[in-house]
Amino acid sequence: MVAHTTEEEQVEAIKRWWKANGTSVVVGLVVGLGVLVGGNYWMENTAAQRQNASLEFAQLQDDLQQMRADAVMTRGDHIINSFSDTPYAVLSAFAIAKIKVGEGDLLSARARLQWVLDNSDQPEFLHMARMRMAAVMLAEGNGEGALALLDGVDAGAFLPLYEELKGDIYLSLSQQNQARSAYEKALRANDKGDNSLLQMKLDGLGDEDA
Repeated sequence: MVAHTTEEEQVEAIKRWWKANGTSVVVGLVVGLGVLVGGNYWMENTAAQRQNASLEFAQLQDDLQQMRADAVMTRGDHIINSFSDTPYAVLSAFAIAKIKVGEGDLLSARARLQWVLDNSDQPEFLHMARMRMAAVMLAEGNGEGALALLDGVDAGAFLPLYEELKGDIYLSLSQQNQARSAYEKALRANDKGDNSLLQMKLDGLGDEDA
């Protein structure tokens, strides 16, 4: 695999990463929303607020699936401003960031992800925001910064995703041995999952450098 050398190639790389890890992740987070947030959260907020936020986000999901970018931006900002203390605000920030990546506006995408990092206290959301932020930084040509963002994080169940992303970053920096080590860690951490794409990345590295 060749490192991405032009801005256009970098943007296309991040688009591919988000296509593979974007909508499905958001949907998964929504499905698990009750588990992530916990019963106490819902007891502390009014039924009207919950209902309004839920209805708004349901419409945003439809806008996102139909790729109505302007509608996602408008509705997402409304949810963030009006229901900032709900998980729907975080999910809206993810949705807006996804749209911005699709438009090639990586600076705006990074700002939305930073909002999640600054405002969410849910580990699952923080892990996803951190990994997406690192992917955006890589697309901006800041591989070293992306690695620094991921370094030293207790990834827990997200370890396979962290290590695979690290491998991609190392590869972009032409550090094949480090990339191989990261991919191997990802494989070991996800030994029961579908690792076909990850194995292809590892096989593509060839023999280890002397």
